[in-house]
Amino acid sequence: MSEDELRRTLSKLLRESQSHVGLRRAVDGFPAALAGRQIDGYRHTAWELVEHLRLAAEDLVSYCRDADYEKRAWPEGYWPETSAPPTEEAWHESVSKLLEATEAMAATVDDRLHDLYVTVPSAEKSHHHTLRAALILLDHNGYHVGQLIDLRLALGSWPTARSD
Repeated sequence: MSEDELRRTLSKLLRESQSHVGLRRAVDGFPAALAGRQIDGYRHTAWELVEHLRLAAEDLVSYCRDADYEKRAWPEGYWPETSAPPTEEAWHESVSKLLEATEAMAATVDDRLHDLYVTVPSAEKSHHHTLRAALILLDHNGYHVGQLIDLRLALGSWPTARSD
């Protein structure tokens, strides 16, 4: 596989899943009124999952681009403090910023001037490069998108007209 093909494939996967429901479809149309609802048997609310996804995505993009990157405390730096969004606007902003951060990683992967294999500016280990970070983001999003869809089904907010 050529590097150009690798870039196209990875950026396309970050933007839209090729085999399952992707991030954008998982959050599309999710009712803000249900974002903080706790369901028995589910560890997280939709708000917690989306905020966690956003915080992780923004962090990975910053890790790849920012020489002054400072890592967050684990785990509290990657999860919201509340189980529900403070406002409907906060929910929509979180969804938007999550999609923007994921797009920013896809754009970084697409950028031929950005070497995918060079150690990121603030890395403590030489094998921490943009390709690794992009793959982590893809894997992380996929894992939590599955949880989000399962939660949407339990909440009755998954569009039944889709043939997923």
